Amino acid sequence: MSESEINSVVKHDSAQSNVAEPGSFRELLHVALPLIISSGSLSVMSAVDRMMLAGYSADALAAVTPASMLHWTIVCIPLGTILYSNTFISQYDGAGRTGRLTASLFQAIWLAVISGILLTLVTPWTHTLLSMTGHEAGVVAEETIYFNTLCSGSSVLLLAMALSCFFSGRRQTQVVMYVNLFSTVVNFGLNYLLIFGNGPFPEMGIRGAAVATVAARFFDIAAYIVLMRRANRSGTFPFRKCWRMDRTLLKKYLRFGLPSGLHYFVDNSGFTIFLLIVGSLSRDALAATNLAFSVNGLIFVPLLGFGTAVQTLVGHHIGAGLQPAVVRTTWNAVRMAVVWTGSAALLLILFPAVSLMPFVAFSVDGSAAAESLQRLLPTATILLQFVAVYSVFDALAVVFASALRGAGDTLFPMLITMFSSWFVMTLPAWWILSSGSATPQRLWLTCTVHIVFMGTMMLLRYRTGHWKQIHVIDDAGDGIKQPT
Repeated sequence: MSESEINSVVKHDSAQSNVAEPGSFRELLHVALPLIISSGSLSVMSAVDRMMLAGYSADALAAVTPASMLHWTIVCIPLGTILYSNTFISQYDGAGRTGRLTASLFQAIWLAVISGILLTLVTPWTHTLLSMTGHEAGVVAEETIYFNTLCSGSSVLLLAMALSCFFSGRRQTQVVMYVNLFSTVVNFGLNYLLIFGNGPFPEMGIRGAAVATVAARFFDIAAYIVLMRRANRSGTFPFRKCWRMDRTLLKKYLRFGLPSGLHYFVDNSGFTIFLLIVGSLSRDALAATNLAFSVNGLIFVPLLGFGTAVQTLVGHHIGAGLQPAVVRTTWNAVRMAVVWTGSAALLLILFPAVSLMPFVAFSVDGSAAAESLQRLLPTATILLQFVAVYSVFDALAVVFASALRGAGDTLFPMLITMFSSWFVMTLPAWWILSSGSATPQRLWLTCTVHIVFMGTMMLLRYRTGHWKQIHVIDDAGDGIKQPT
């Protein structure tokens, strides 16, 4: 990214950040659209891994989703805690307290570096753990390679996410969008070179896909550092004074952010176990599920960006003392998210085969990988009908949980997610498998009920109004009211 492009991005966001009326559709779109595109680019990045690996080998295709979800499961506790800096930054930004805003950023950076180093200690036990899943030996070998490579680069991922919060928390979301779009291009090019061994590069297969992902995150870090220096030419943010650990602020991170991280953990651990249960049926059942989840990701991952926008705006408006704008923002977000997921669900019901076409793009006609892929498509098409059913409830769960987190109500979303992930989805799926009557469709029914339940419960929690009684920051200092 050139200096002129960097200055253009920063100036544009500075000029536009306060244009719209608080709580309006215009404000929500201004903040959310870049994050939706950004999250969509991350979804495309993951889908590209699967598309290219689908043309590489059936074992690699079957392995990539369980391995990536296992990595996400172990990284999401520190990641969720670090990403909660978005709420601290947005509330301090709304309150006009740039010193505490900057200190909040550095607490996230410290957590990112330390957590990433600790996560590398897991890698010696990866193969043993994955061997217990019952997956075929070839799939386990590929899962181990992909997971260990991603895990070794966890510090890079966590640091990139921490730095992004400096911009997203201050509603300068176009910066995050541009950085992620560029890194998606980097990832795509490296995937093409490293998976298949094109040009002077060796053929690395699934390891190449993981290396490309980590390398793209290095690009993110470099870009954010340059952008932060450009954005701080006036010296508004005291970076040199606030880089040390702050025990008071760090305790607040753990009090509010740790439940947020655990929320991600219990949700993703449930889905990871669910995938492992499906994989116990057969490699084809697992690969078909991976295809369906990849399409689902194209719908769901943009919702994560949308949820970040809701969390940011809710936090900012609470910090600025604009509670009516919080309510307007949340319900406007619900309307927009339901339109998005409802439209996507209609397309999946009417044209399911079209959504699977990109996954055959890199397969060679007549090859073993192409023949294996053709066997998967009928089952994957059926599973997409489940995706269509639960997508709208997924939208409700994301929007209301994000609004609750932006207000500091992080404990309830974590607890209800824990209950639903294990007692509505995972344990019933295990019981169906143990009964000997398991099919991919029966297992996916438990997943669908889980998401419907989650969306309903998050809506009910928001409507109680308990979030209005919680204070992450206050006017006088940094007092805290513990959420209940």
